Amino acid sequence: MTALMRRTAATGALLLSLALLPTAVAPATAQAAPAALSWGSCPTPTPNADGTPWPRDPRQQCATLRVPRDYRHPRSGSITLTVSRIRTADPAHRRGDLVVVPGGPGGSGLDYPGQAVGFLPPEVLRSYDLIGFDERGVGNSTPVHCDLPAEDRAAQLNYPFPGPDGSITANLDHARRIADACAAATGPYLADVTTANSARDLDRIRAALGQGRISYLGTSYATYLGQVYATLFPSRTDRVVLDSTVNPDGEQRGVQLFSEGAEDAFPALARHLAGLDSTLHLGATPADVRASYLRLAAELDRSPLVLPSGRTLDGVALRAVVYSSLTNPRYYPLAAHALQLAATRSAPPATGPSLPMVIPDNFVAAQDAVLCDDAAWPRDPAGYAARTAADARRYPLTDGMGGNVWPCAFWHYSPKEPEVRPTPDGPRNVLLLQNRYDPATPYSGARQTLDAFGHRAAMVTVDATGHGVDFADPHVRDPFTTFLLTGRLPR
Repeated sequence: MTALMRRTAATGALLLSLALLPTAVAPATAQAAPAALSWGSCPTPTPNADGTPWPRDPRQQCATLRVPRDYRHPRSGSITLTVSRIRTADPAHRRGDLVVVPGGPGGSGLDYPGQAVGFLPPEVLRSYDLIGFDERGVGNSTPVHCDLPAEDRAAQLNYPFPGPDGSITANLDHARRIADACAAATGPYLADVTTANSARDLDRIRAALGQGRISYLGTSYATYLGQVYATLFPSRTDRVVLDSTVNPDGEQRGVQLFSEGAEDAFPALARHLAGLDSTLHLGATPADVRASYLRLAAELDRSPLVLPSGRTLDGVALRAVVYSSLTNPRYYPLAAHALQLAATRSAPPATGPSLPMVIPDNFVAAQDAVLCDDAAWPRDPAGYAARTAADARRYPLTDGMGGNVWPCAFWHYSPKEPEVRPTPDGPRNVLLLQNRYDPATPYSGARQTLDAFGHRAAMVTVDATGHGVDFADPHVRDPFTTFLLTGRLPR
């Protein structure tokens, strides 16, 4: 969406986030080593969701790298990866390369080194060159596309909330259209856009950089890419940091945890809104605010509000805005505004940041390719209907969204290999950073990843709400910096 709200909303769903491979496939070392990267100027920056150019750090350099389209059949063709670099300003203290990857899947990471300069500790910036890249299928790397009309790329549709009566008929139709359009527009390459292949791409980048081992910082979906890389190539990892960690079963299970994450994160929003009761009149306690939200969403299901702009605020739109606002407290004014609209059925002036209304086609295509190619999804519509209803009963805040259908139910390509699940096999060099109340990658999923890595990993949990830790918080900054500079993990 996840994925653009850049770092704070890199869930994949928010743009507004087993067995190993056969030994002959996973390492991909039997092929010739890639040529060294030739650094030069970068392609035109990826625009923001509103079309304005994203500011680029003037120090950033770029290069391209050819990699196999299909690592199982390396002679079947190749694709291009576009890689970026910002060198440390203090080469005497440089200890290596740190690959920094935002969330997604589907979001561009080429300019992420410039963003990381703004939040990483100075000691880390002195010690590492920052490396970014557009993952396969994305942006300036060989892209995938679906050629979807704008109405099928509406941001709220990227969350599969059911209809006002609980029906998923419209969700099924939308999912089928996306799957058909992506297959028609991109063809077989769509099946090769997977997390495992992106991990292999990352290892080719490591080799092209001339490094025996590489360090990694990934946020949201990129934590799963980091898990897969650390599992397929444990001896090639130096220090691995996972910020806001996807559960070890990957994105299929990850999107099902959105409802649990909303329950975790909503109390902080409710406390905030209760403090504004004299203005909003949604209730003076968090329990009152929760009741107001559920009541207003149900009222909009029955009687949507047509806004002066011509847009419609219905129950689905309200739920999408409220869920999106949980990713970062700075988006709480969005929820307050939407709830005030619903309560008064009038349009007070909007304040604070805005969310994108339409998602870029490439984001939708790359996001769904990863979600659908990483693992096989159920195909039975009745099963999704039952799962949605059960999710709605358990998690009324999201009305069944976590159990609903995605385009993967109608995807034209089957996964070519099993999902990669992290294991304890490898060095102790993985640090998880996790907010306790995360709506997109819930705490329970991070705990499962910690358990899957076993002795390899340690986790720092922060008593905070939102998606993406605050690197300025000393509880995050200090263990993170110590780990990257010395390799010491916290207890």
